[in-house]
Amino acid sequence: MTTDEMAVKLAETEARSKSNTHRLDALEGQIDAVNRLATAVEVMATEQKHQTETIKEIKADVTSLDGKVEAIEQKPARKWEGLAEKVLWALVAAAITFILSRIGMS
Repeated sequence: MTTDEMAVKLAETEARSKSNTHRLDALEGQIDAVNRLATAVEVMATEQKHQTETIKEIKADVTSLDGKVEAIEQKPARKWEGLAEKVLWALVAAAITFILSRIGMS
C-alpha cells in the first residue's frame, strides 16, 4: 500500500470517525430521553398503585356509611310506623269501649 493510498484510507477513517461521533452524540440524547421516560412511567405506576389502594379504602368507607345512612333514613319511617300503631291501638280500644258500653258492660 502506497503512502497516497494510506492517506486516502486515513482520511476515510477520520471522516467515518467524525460521522460516528455525531451519531453517538445524538444517541446519547435519545438514551437520556428514554431513561427519563422510563423513570416517569415508574413514578406513574407507583402513583396509580397508591390511587388504587386509596379508592379501595374509600369504597370500604362508603360501604360502611351506606348502612349508617340507611339506618338514619329509616328512623323517621319507624317513628311514623310507631305512631300509626299507637293510633290504631287507640282506635281499637275506643271501639271496644264503645261496644262494651252499648251492651252495658261499663
